[in-house]
Amino acid sequence: MAFIVIEQSVGRNGVNLASDIFIIGAALVEVGGDRGGVFAPPLELEGLTQAIEGFQHFQGLPVQDGRVDPGGRTLRRFNEILDPETFAAGLTVRPFDPGRATSVESTSWSPVEASLVSDLVFEWTGVTGKGTISYFQLDEAVVPKWFGVLVPEGVSSFDKIHLFFHPTPAQAGFQDADYQGLGNWPDIFHYLTDDMGSQFCATGTDRVLVMPLMTQGSAQDCGIFPQRWESIIGRMLGMLSTGDMSPAAPLVYVNSLVVSSFSSGIVYSHKFRNSATLGARLAGVIDFDGGISSFSQLSAALSGPPGHIVKMTQMPANPQDLGALGANNIFPLTKPRWGGPWLNSFSVDPNQALLQIHGTIPQTMMFVAAGRAG
Repeated sequence: MAFIVIEQSVGRNGVNLASDIFIIGAALVEVGGDRGGVFAPPLELEGLTQAIEGFQHFQGLPVQDGRVDPGGRTLRRFNEILDPETFAAGLTVRPFDPGRATSVESTSWSPVEASLVSDLVFEWTGVTGKGTISYFQLDEAVVPKWFGVLVPEGVSSFDKIHLFFHPTPAQAGFQDADYQGLGNWPDIFHYLTDDMGSQFCATGTDRVLVMPLMTQGSAQDCGIFPQRWESIIGRMLGMLSTGDMSPAAPLVYVNSLVVSSFSSGIVYSHKFRNSATLGARLAGVIDFDGGISSFSQLSAALSGPPGHIVKMTQMPANPQDLGALGANNIFPLTKPRWGGPWLNSFSVDPNQALLQIHGTIPQTMMFVAAGRAG
């Protein structure tokens, strides 16, 4: 279906011109039930109004009033789904070479999940993952401009993603002034080639991991990402799924996504989830120890349906509570719980140990966390 335009408002308290009613009814059918639409056009205006409201609710739109206005958010969302090429126009996505590894294959240590929710000192096992990494850029001076995409071996579908946000970069010495020229920013892509990347590949969740490079300044609003993420990621997924690495590759519609973040990256996760149009497509949220970051309040405020949130955190907990916490996807990781390959490797200084464990969490806990998030 092509880009749609209506003359007047349709739905609850709308003008409801017959031609506009027909256009919106057809759009709801074209969208389909799996994206919040309907399987047949409603026969009455009240039915159409309810269908519009259902679409708004499914898509997580900020206003769910059962009405479509010319130039409004609901009409824009219809067009983003029905004519993504138009919304992708003006942002050219192309591969680039950052001089970093293009694959990951390693065996890393991961907790034995059963012991993680039952034993004070949990046990360890080796997990092996393999995948290929591609890097992309946008041909505009925007944020995010640079992306890494990890495709695990055996992925059969490209419509499910895992979006990972790294920590805010200034604390590690990355300067926003160097961002557009790239500079040393590709060093942040190490998460894709480290144990975190191989653990993600080992999960078998049939998801593709997408990692945007975010500036310090974009902690305020996540840049253009909340508004343009579908067209940007859709183009990258289209290139990878078809093998056509040109800007003319088709877009892939993302049906499901998990959003994860490490440390202060919780601020990007928060801004993105609260500004983007995700709706029922948001399958889960993972917080890797955001509770000891400068944005700890965002970690503490995380909430969602049962099983929706996964927290890997250094919060204290009584051993007898581990089972109940684990049932809610909350995993305390204080120093007394670590053993195996990390036995006696953390400092006796509590503050030093806190930071040492903090940096270890995404590299050791991605396998369990990504598996729990789906």
